[in-house]
Amino acid sequence: MSHVDAEHPQVEISPRRRSDALDAIRRTGGWDGQRLPLDADVEIVRLRPELRDDYLRFFDSEAFADNPTWASCYCVSYTLNTPPADFDERTAAENRAQRAAQIERGEASGVLAYAGGKVVGWCHAAPRTALPLLDGTPGFEAEDAATTGAIVCYVIAPAYRGQGLARRLLDSACELLRERGLRRVDAYPPAAAGTDAGSYHGRLGMYIDAGFERVRDAGRYVVVRKAL
Repeated sequence: MSHVDAEHPQVEISPRRRSDALDAIRRTGGWDGQRLPLDADVEIVRLRPELRDDYLRFFDSEAFADNPTWASCYCVSYTLNTPPADFDERTAAENRAQRAAQIERGEASGVLAYAGGKVVGWCHAAPRTALPLLDGTPGFEAEDAATTGAIVCYVIAPAYRGQGLARRLLDSACELLRERGLRRVDAYPPAAAGTDAGSYHGRLGMYIDAGFERVRDAGRYVVVRKAL
């Protein structure tokens, strides 16, 4: 935040966002930079109501240990038709409560990666119609939203990145959407991403390797698609 204040004065960080980031640092304890091997069997599980507490525990702790300014989202933003500036004014507690309610109602959709009895990764994959924020993002429009799924976010605990979890989550997400009767799936990787945070939509090369095809450029992102 000091860097942004000093070097990027045009970027405004609201007092609420600052407060939530500090709270996230206290909750997670931060990340010490150490990578841990996935020496336990990894299980990919579809999110369902009884896994609500596991999901929330992950986002309360390890999910954004290295990126506390994003820790208030709880992966709820794409499910709301809320402009980014207004979403920034929502508190972490508001987003957490809304996401918990969505999970309890069976409305939240995606897959979790478990290792050693705890969640270490998440992929937000849902019917396109359940992600209204996409309609407000230039270039992310869908020609047939009713039969299209979308993958909008990956969150991997920082200690377990670089070991193929995102690809395993992607494959399971596609299977989930196929079984829900969707005919295709769209995703929105950056054309070039230099950081883990910048790759939260997933990396372009991973999608190409998984059989996705480029559909169009959308600013600094690329829309990719795969038939299910």
